[in-house]
Amino acid sequence: MSAKWMTAVAVACALATTAHAKPPPKSADELLAAKMVGTWINPPDSADYEGVPSREVYNADGTYLYYEYEDKACHKLASSTVSKWYVWEGALFNEYPEGNRLKDAIVSMQGKKVVLRSAEDNLTYHRIKSKGCPTDLPAPTARR
Repeated sequence: MSAKWMTAVAVACALATTAHAKPPPKSADELLAAKMVGTWINPPDSADYEGVPSREVYNADGTYLYYEYEDKACHKLASSTVSKWYVWEGALFNEYPEGNRLKDAIVSMQGKKVVLRSAEDNLTYHRIKSKGCPTDLPAPTARR
């Protein structure tokens, strides 16, 4: 075998190995961000619920949409907001066009529930992954 032929074989083997190599594992932040993608509602039993139905949409492209409704059936939109979001070091960040930034520690994320703690006031609250209106949820049952 000539030196050129051996080099060509070595390059072909290296390319074949690279093409079939597994991608590097995702970081914890990437996994949390992937789980955040979707529509979340502020359920009536969350510590920050103020009697106004709302929903939040975290898009995979990093855009965040917030919708607040005038009516309990979620048919009359009262306001909406657009910002950017990302997860960094286990915290969820929302950056608004006017320069404000909110940070919430992701306390836990299991199934369709995420528990967050605000860095602003240390309030712990939660969101439920759902496309429905928050007032469509069953009322919380009393605990004994």
